[in-house]
Amino acid sequence: MEANPFEPPRADIEPVGVAFATGEVLEEPRTVPAGSGVEWISDGWTLYKRGFGLWILMLITSGAIFIVASLIPVLGMLGSWLIPMFLGGWMIASHRAHTEGEVRFEDLFAGFSQHFGPLAIAGLIYLGASVVVTIGAMIVAAIIGGAAAFLIGGDGNAVFVLAIILGILVALALLMPVMMMIWFAPALIVLNGIEPIKALKMSFFGCLRNILPFLLFGLVGLLLLIVGVIPLGLGWLIVYPVLVCAVYAGYRDIFLEDGRE
Repeated sequence: MEANPFEPPRADIEPVGVAFATGEVLEEPRTVPAGSGVEWISDGWTLYKRGFGLWILMLITSGAIFIVASLIPVLGMLGSWLIPMFLGGWMIASHRAHTEGEVRFEDLFAGFSQHFGPLAIAGLIYLGASVVVTIGAMIVAAIIGGAAAFLIGGDGNAVFVLAIILGILVALALLMPVMMMIWFAPALIVLNGIEPIKALKMSFFGCLRNILPFLLFGLVGLLLLIVGVIPLGLGWLIVYPVLVCAVYAGYRDIFLEDGRE
C-alpha cells in the first residue's frame, strides 16, 4: 500500500503519562487475610532480587535528593510534596520487575516525566494534610500541657516534657489517616491512570479495610528495620527497597482483579 502523503507522521513511542496495563481494578478494595502483610514482604524480596544493585542505587539517589532538599529552607518544606513523585517511580520500577523481570534506573524519575500533574496534585494534598496535622498536634499538646500545668503544678520541665510526648502521640494518631491516604495512591495513579483525588480515597479505604494485614506488615517491617541497623545501618540498603516493593505487592493484592498473580 502506498503511503498517504497527507497522513501525519507516526512514531513508535509510548505517550507521556499513559498508565501501564496492570489488570482490571476492582470497584471496591479487596479485604485480604492478616497473613498477607507478611506475604507482601516476601513478594517484595522476590522483586528486590531481580535487580538488587539498581534498587540500592535508586535508594541512594532518592535519599541524596531528599537530603539536599532538606538543606534548602524552601525545598525542605516541600519534601512531603516530592514523596508521591518518587513513589510513583518506584511503583513503575516494581511493576517492570514483576512483569519483565528487570529493573531500570530511569524508572525512578518516571513520576516526574510521565505523571507529573496527577502526582503533583496528590503531593500537594498530602503536604497540606501533613501541615494541618502537625499544627493540630502542637495546639493539642499546648492545651493539654497548659491544663496539666494548671491542675498539677509542680516542675515546669516535667510538664514541658509531658506536652512534647502528648504532641508526638497526637501527631502519630492524626498522621495515620494521612499515611493511609497516600500509601497506594501513587501506584493507582501511575499504573492505572486514576485521577489523584479518587486515588487518595481508594488508598484510604483500601488500608482501612485491611488494618490487620497492615498491622502485621508494620510489625515485621519495624523488626527488619531494627535488624538492618546492626551492620552499621547497611542492612537498610536491603530493607527499604524490599518494603517499598512490598507496597506494590499490597496494591496488587487489594486493588487488582487478579491479585498478586
